[in-house]
Order: sequence, then C-alpha cells, then structure tokens
Amino acid sequence: MVNFKLSLANNQEIFPVNAEQIEKNAGLILEYIFKNKEILKASVLNEYDLSDKTVSVDVLLSDDEEIQELNSSYRGKDTPTDVLSFALFADSPEREIFPGGEIALGEVIISVETAKRQADDGGMDIDEHIHFLLCHGILHLMGFIHPDEESLSIMLGIQDEILTEILKKH
Repeated sequence: MVNFKLSLANNQEIFPVNAEQIEKNAGLILEYIFKNKEILKASVLNEYDLSDKTVSVDVLLSDDEEIQELNSSYRGKDTPTDVLSFALFADSPEREIFPGGEIALGEVIISVETAKRQADDGGMDIDEHIHFLLCHGILHLMGFIHPDEESLSIMLGIQDEILTEILKKH
C-alpha cells in the first residue's frame, strides 16, 4: 500500500486559513487518486509498482508578492497567479525514486491572496476555492496537463469528481 508524506507551510498572514484542514484534504485528494484506477492509469505513475512506496507532496500557502516572484522567475510572467505546481517527478526524464522508495511528486504553491479575490468574484467560500486550486495543483504533479480546451475539460471533470467525493465526507 502506498504511503503519503505531506508538508504544508503557510508563508502568508493576510487571510486566516485552516492549514490543518488543507493538509488533511491534500491527503484525501491523494488517497482518492491512488484508489481510483482510471485516474492513476492516466497519471505518470501508471507503470510503477506503488505498493511499497511513499509519495511526498509539499504545499506552500503564499501571498501575491511571493508567488509573483516565483511566476516571474520560473515562467517569465511577472504577475501574481493563483497556483503554481513544480512537478519534480512528472517533469523529470529520469523519474527518480529515492532510497526508501520515496517518490517526490513536487510542490504546489497557492496564493491565498489571489484565491480570496477569485473566491469573492465567484461568490464562493475561500476554503472551497483553495481546495479546488490544491486539487488542480496535485493533478499537475501527477502529470496531468491542459494545453487545450479538451484536456482542460477532462482535468476539471476529474477535479470535480475528487472534490465532490472528499468534501462530502466533512
């Protein structure tokens, strides 16, 4: 059975967030993905025996200033964004599994400041929107991309399925 190792850092102090709940939901998102054979089959982990592996994900909650610096440095876009994903495993040609069987999927960075604006604009709860961005980021770490409308629609459908399932448990 696959194990999960999650770390969450909250580098922003602009909006209060329930970091424990975000970390718990990150684990639930991963559990759902790994139990769903169709989603797992479509991911970069489809050809690996995961029975004795530990999958790690880092989550960073940031503000607009921090995410803008990262967006500028890594994507050449000098503007804040809602979520960035740095897919260490999926984007690596070697797809290295570390000693002890750890697969470091990568890091999801969410600007709570941008998430709050988007949630307000969409008339939704900020926690709900942060979980949407978290799920989106984790799917990117699993190798899902959306270069066109069709792939975006598929990815959003997967997100909706995951979030509907895990959020109804609360």
